[in-house]
Amino acid sequence: MLRPITDGFQLLSNVVNPLFYPFPWFSTLHAARISLAFQSNTRRLGTHTALGWKSYIGGFCIMSWGGMVFSHIFLNLPPPVLYAIQPWVNYISVHLIFTAVFSLMPFLVVDADLLSTVDLILFPLDALLRVNAIVGALSHLSPQSPSYELVSPALINSPLFHFILGCTASAGGGVTAATLGVWNPSWGSGGFTPIFLRKGPPSLFRNALSTLDIWGGGLVAVIYSLSTSHAAFRPMLSALSPYIYAFTLVDIQEKPFSHLEGRSFAAAVLMMLFGIRALVAKLQTSAPAATTKKEKQ
Repeated sequence: MLRPITDGFQLLSNVVNPLFYPFPWFSTLHAARISLAFQSNTRRLGTHTALGWKSYIGGFCIMSWGGMVFSHIFLNLPPPVLYAIQPWVNYISVHLIFTAVFSLMPFLVVDADLLSTVDLILFPLDALLRVNAIVGALSHLSPQSPSYELVSPALINSPLFHFILGCTASAGGGVTAATLGVWNPSWGSGGFTPIFLRKGPPSLFRNALSTLDIWGGGLVAVIYSLSTSHAAFRPMLSALSPYIYAFTLVDIQEKPFSHLEGRSFAAAVLMMLFGIRALVAKLQTSAPAATTKKEKQ
């Protein structure tokens, strides 16, 4: 059941082109999805002509790398964007290409019904990209990681930190960008209250969907660390193993998932949640679009 997901991870880890564009599909597609979201916000708010190039590129980078930067800060490790040029070339080049495309065809990023359709089609890809970032952050808590010795044992052995790290790696960029309002000419003009602490939809279900990027990332971290029997979760695993066995038919306590299996299992769960969110969003945008079309007839 997990084999297609594992194959997907393997495919996305390949480089786009070894000679002309030697960057992984993971980071390239992540940059593309962030660029789409960023430009959609600027055009929806009508600020795309008011942003200067410095804030336009800077806001995109914050939205792209906020999760990675904050997760490395929590781990007391230097973020790669502080010492490697490759992420800068990879992400900014993709953003500039998409900027050129959407400047010629702006309707692609302002049509809510079209965007919800794209989200509905690409939710499996979005889940793979998100899980890849989360597991990448969690890898520093593994004894096999070169940076393992640099991380505090108190953090490594804390299930709570695994959850927080998952939340941060998953949604740090989006939360930081939304909190600062980077798609506005003046950042912070709307206040600095974190987006997830602001009043959300009145419905508990819709509120949960609106914060899925955050708590979903924490859930993925717990699932991955639990299924691979990380030392921080072994006391918890002994109590939960009967229930996990009933769901997966695998005794994880006796035979933990491998890194690939754990990552794919966590991705399957997040795909389901992202699929529900994408379907609800599509239904929400389709109803007004259908009403408007009917009124014009």
